[in-house]
Order: sequence, then C-alpha cells, then structure tokens
Amino acid sequence: MGCSTINIVREDINLRQKMIILNLNTKYHKNELEHAQSLIKLISKIRNKTIYLYHKLIYDTGACLFVNPSIVHCFKAVLIKISSEFEGKAENCEIKYIEEPPFLKVVQTNVQKITLNLINELFNYIVELKSYKTIIKQIDKETPGLLYLTCENKENISSENINKINEGIELFKDMIKIREDILIMYTTQVREFITRQDIYLKEINLIGDKAYQEKITDIYEILFLRNKIITEDEKEYHMYKSINEAKRNMEKILKQEKNDDIINESIIEPENDF
Repeated sequence: MGCSTINIVREDINLRQKMIILNLNTKYHKNELEHAQSLIKLISKIRNKTIYLYHKLIYDTGACLFVNPSIVHCFKAVLIKISSEFEGKAENCEIKYIEEPPFLKVVQTNVQKITLNLINELFNYIVELKSYKTIIKQIDKETPGLLYLTCENKENISSENINKINEGIELFKDMIKIREDILIMYTTQVREFITRQDIYLKEINLIGDKAYQEKITDIYEILFLRNKIITEDEKEYHMYKSINEAKRNMEKILKQEKNDDIINESIIEPENDF
C-alpha cells in the first residue's frame, strides 16, 4: 500500500467544522454585513459538508483504523474489500478509467451489496467535490467585497465583525485547500492504479487474499489484517491498536458534526455596492 508519492497526512485540527456568525445588530453597513454573512454562511456550509462526508467515508471504509487517515486509505480500503471477494485478485472486478468524475467505473458488479455501497460512496464523494467548482468561483468573485468592507469601512464596523469577516476569508481559503488536497490525492491514486496496476495491487491483493482464505468479510477486520502481512514501518500506515478504539474515535468526531444542506443556499445581494 506504500506506492503513493504524495504526502497524505493532514493535520486533523484543520478538519473541524466551523460556523461564523456576524453581529447584525447595527445601524451602519447593515446591508453589506447581511451580504457578508450570507457569503460566510455559504462558505462554512460547503466546508462543513466537505468535512462531514469525508469523515463518514473514512469511517465507512474502515480507513479510520489508520492514525492519520486520508482519501488514499479510503481508496485502497475499497480495493482491498473488492480483492477479498475476488480471491485476492481485485483486477478481476474490471475497473476502468473514464474521462469524467469520479474517473473510474466498476464494470463487474458481481460484488456484495455492502461493497457496492462503499464504491458508490467513494465515487459520489468525488463527484460532489467536483460539483462545487461553480459555486466556489461565484464566492471567489465576491470575496474582494469582504476585504473592501473590512479595510475601507472599518471605522463604522465593530472590531468583532472585522475579525469574523477576516476569519471567514481564511475559512474560504482553507475550504479550497481541503477540497484541492483531497481531489489531488484521489486523482493521483487513480493515475497510479491505471498506469501501474500490477505494482499498485500487489499489497492490496495480499491482504485481499488473506481475507478470502480466512473468510473474513467485515471491512474493519480485513484492513486490520495488514498488521500481520505488511511488516515495513510506514508512518502514513500506522494503525490504532484495536478496531474498537479506532471506531470510537471516529464516532466521537461524527457525533459532533452536521451534514449541512447547501442545495438551497444562495448569496444575499446587497442593496448597495461595496
């Protein structure tokens, strides 16, 4: 599983949901502040949804067994599950490259329903991230107005709101980075899988074959077999000492998060230009 050439570890502190609320109880620049609030709210909701769906995917695929899980672990976990159903030969599932997101298509659908659900969850997440491109461009066009509001009109805006608006701008930058990091890591794995499949699947099939031979079907137990099979010490593949500990840690995070709906969200236009 160690053929990735990209740094897949991301500080977990950056993957915490956040919502920023401005103080709109003011007589100055109320319209502009309402516009800023709608913009920051949308930024927060996109970022929050990105994080929630990511953590859910990490949990569902069993990638949470790794101390520093990423989309790479999710991708390989799904392949290992597939391999375990094809006698340690994931390539027999016939996974082909396609031009549009999620860039892969499973041709062979003769897999367990739970495995098919995991495949769809992984692919749907990538499609979801790609779908944010248009709305991110729209937000990006609006952010200069936030800077203008904090720099040119700061005499009539509270320091609290200025700090929160600046925080919202930083949150937007962070949201873009989280999205780009995940998509880059995923597409890197797709490219390596397609171009170097024999090498890429070597360790994956070793674990898949072991699971098949021992008739293990639970994805957590399958992934945990890695400790018995792969002996080299790779930091990005350090695992928790037990499945229960790993699941409890991820469940605690998920319970604190919201699955924000952004379908009906829009940016409130100010009555006056900034």
